[in-house]
Amino acid sequence: MQRFGSLEVSKKEVYIYYKELENKLAKSTFYNHIKILRHFYHFVSNENPHINNPFARFKPRAPVRKFVRVLYEQEIDTLYARMLENSRISDYQRFLFEFIYATGMKPSEMQRLVLSDFDFITRSIVVAGDNGSRRYTFYSENLEPLLLNHLEKRQSILEKQGLYHSAFLIDWETGLTVNGHIIYQAITAIGKELNIKLTPSILRHSFAVALLENGCDIRYIQALLGHISILTTQIYEKVEIKSKQNTIQKYHPRGKKS
Repeated sequence: MQRFGSLEVSKKEVYIYYKELENKLAKSTFYNHIKILRHFYHFVSNENPHINNPFARFKPRAPVRKFVRVLYEQEIDTLYARMLENSRISDYQRFLFEFIYATGMKPSEMQRLVLSDFDFITRSIVVAGDNGSRRYTFYSENLEPLLLNHLEKRQSILEKQGLYHSAFLIDWETGLTVNGHIIYQAITAIGKELNIKLTPSILRHSFAVALLENGCDIRYIQALLGHISILTTQIYEKVEIKSKQNTIQKYHPRGKKS
């Protein structure tokens, strides 16, 4: 209510606010935001009949709920072993795979990384989100050798090409910076080579579910992923529950179908 300063809001103020959110937020976040406001004002108008619900006429279409495809820890390990055995998958592709799975970052966020975003003592990274926000994410000790190898390779390529810039991700042939589309293509190409559906989003989802399955608090995962609404992050709880149900059905004597 800080935006309006009062519970009584004009239709014009609400319309302007509605349009700002619609243009700024992802469809699912926008829908949830308006839904909460509608419910809140419904309660207020019931308690205070003189106050109308200014959001009553605003009914955004509910977004189509996506099926979240994830790879579980054992699947990730198996997939990475297959990548190592396949000479058509480059070291660069393997690095991008590990980096996304280790940090949960989007390609659009990765393309904005510069060297000063990294703290190699705390193993933390400052991430510039798509909505202009900034957050921290962290990487494990397991990623460190691959990360250092990438930095050495990066420096060697830049020196060879006579280039100097601070972009973290570069093309290993030209030394030029890469964009999110190139990162996306590199990951999906791995999937095509190994005959498996694979995208950066799948790795990002897998990162979140791996944390959740190992006991990480959902709000911490929300912060690491940069989700504005906790409702967006909670979809991973449903994925985890479904996974556990499938495990019980497969292994528990009472869970197996006769």
